[in-house]
Formats: sequence, structure tokens, C-alpha cells
Amino acid sequence: MNIFVTGADTNVGKTVVSAWLCLHTNANYWKPIQTGNDSDKNVVAKLSPYTKIIPEIYKLKAPLSPYDASKLEGIEIDRNLFGIDVHNTVIEGAGGILVPIAKNFLMVDLIKTCEAKVLIVAKSKLGMINHLLMTSEVLRSRAIDILGIAINGKIENNLKNTIEEFSRLKILSVIPQSEDLVGTLQSKTLPPEFLEVLK
Repeated sequence: MNIFVTGADTNVGKTVVSAWLCLHTNANYWKPIQTGNDSDKNVVAKLSPYTKIIPEIYKLKAPLSPYDASKLEGIEIDRNLFGIDVHNTVIEGAGGILVPIAKNFLMVDLIKTCEAKVLIVAKSKLGMINHLLMTSEVLRSRAIDILGIAINGKIENNLKNTIEEFSRLKILSVIPQSEDLVGTLQSKTLPPEFLEVLK
């Protein structure tokens, strides 16, 4: 099974969650499109050193949506290049599910292309609930299977309950902030409810 890690917002910790999944499932890692100066695959390689990394299809310089970054470089993104044969792979998106990639091709369309189930990642901050609910609604409208939600940062139980009630999804993991991220990810094994949805 392929797992597509998408964000309810930008900069919510998708790469950390992706590395955590790779570390505990022996899955491959693939970031189809990288924008900006960051190298998410290098972060995953550091946090999960035995993970097989599949190279990006596009690496774009500007920290913008793939559509806008590619226009700046005079590159036309070919959606057909994303249909590579991947299995048992954690696929990390760029931004949220409605980020434009190419004309008439959004991140949510890439999820369909990858035939993946989705894990939604959110950061514990103001606006999180609204972003999570919008993301889940769009995914359901496209008939995309959602595994559940992962939260980066501390979250109160009442907020967890509210998210699960209104999204009709389980929060499968809460990853605490830590200065020793490698140690935290290594020690935080996949909870039983997470293993259940991966079957």
C-alpha cells in the first residue's frame, strides 16, 4: 500500500511524519515534487537512514506552488511523468491537497495518480480544526481513502475529541516536539490503531 502524506496547511511537519512512517514500516520514500531550497529527502535520510529514497520527478528553486515555481523556470510540468510504478511507498506532497501542480492538475489529482491512501498531517496551532475539516471534505468528495490524522505538537484532549467528532476520522498519532527528533521518532512506535488501518 502507498501512503500519501498531505498537510492540512503548509509547514506542518509532513516530512517528520513521513520519516517516522518509513522508520517503522520499512517503506520507501518519495517526494515527487520539491520546491524551494529545502531537501525533504535528505531530512528523511537523516531521520530514517535505512529507507530507500526514490528521486524527485521535479526539483524547483522557488518556494512556491509547483505550478508557479515551474513557470518562473520556464518548465512545463508533465503530469504523465508521475505515473511511475511504486509500491509500499510513503509519498510526501508539497503543501496541501489543492496546491496547483500544472494546468488542470492539483495535488489531489496526484494522490489519485499514485493510487494511495492519505494520512493528513496537522500542526497543533490556531486554525488547525478548520484546515483539517476542509481537507477531509475535499478528499471525501474525490472518493479518496483517508487513513486518519497525525498531529505534530502537543494537543489537549478536548481538541482531539472535537477533531475526531467533526472530521469523522481518528487521530492516529500525536508526535511531540523534541530537540532530539531522531530519538523521539525511534522510540515512538506505531500505535495499534495505526497498524490496524495499514492492514
